[in-house]
Amino acid sequence: MIETVEAAGSERLHTRIVRALARQVLLSDQDPKRLSFPKENELSRQLGVSRTILRESMKVLVDKGMVEMKPRAGTRARPRSQWRLLDPDILAWQAEFQPSPELLRSLCEVRLAIEPTAASFAAVRATDEELQAIAQCLEDRASGRRRTAQQIVDLDLEFHAAVVDASHNPLLVQLSASISKPIRMVFACTARFASTLELGLDAHRSLLETLRRRDPLAARRAAEEVVGISMLAVESVIQSQQPKGRPPRGS
Repeated sequence: MIETVEAAGSERLHTRIVRALARQVLLSDQDPKRLSFPKENELSRQLGVSRTILRESMKVLVDKGMVEMKPRAGTRARPRSQWRLLDPDILAWQAEFQPSPELLRSLCEVRLAIEPTAASFAAVRATDEELQAIAQCLEDRASGRRRTAQQIVDLDLEFHAAVVDASHNPLLVQLSASISKPIRMVFACTARFASTLELGLDAHRSLLETLRRRDPLAARRAAEEVVGISMLAVESVIQSQQPKGRPPRGS
């Protein structure tokens, strides 16, 4: 029965098993004792898959630096410092589960490294059509129509992607795209703060004006303010998730 299922949808099954194994590594990351997986026969029985599927799935995590496989020591999780942290799958898996304060802060810091630089280039390189596209994103975001939190997040992401695209730097564009899924998670976490949404909207307007003036230094400062507002909102999220009387993890 299992062999039939594997043959019919082995690629989908393989993806599910990789994700399930990655989840175990992620959940064990804060445990000082490194996670050791059961022996291959036992683990394949627990997961209800063939040893072939299990080996292929483990190899994916080995390539991503999340686990190591040694003949005598078995299969063990590796420390987070050895993971390929910019790998799109690892970023997406972390975003799916309860995000840690470290992840939320790190994502904001990566934005701070990318977006102000991209904005300064966009102020010099953006075409009139690209500026219009950025303005349209902001107009849609600021319109009086009632929007869901998800729609606001989508429009914010479109705005930032349009600014980075206008930098005409393919590496910045790819870096930004690689973190788009976890950044969506950050935006979703902070979208519940109405004051942050209003402050962010004003900061976005200021950024657009600097781009229209073709002022790269002002554009950099405006983008820094946009990310800074998001960073403050992230700290509010972290504080709200902490049990009373316990300092935030990673502070």
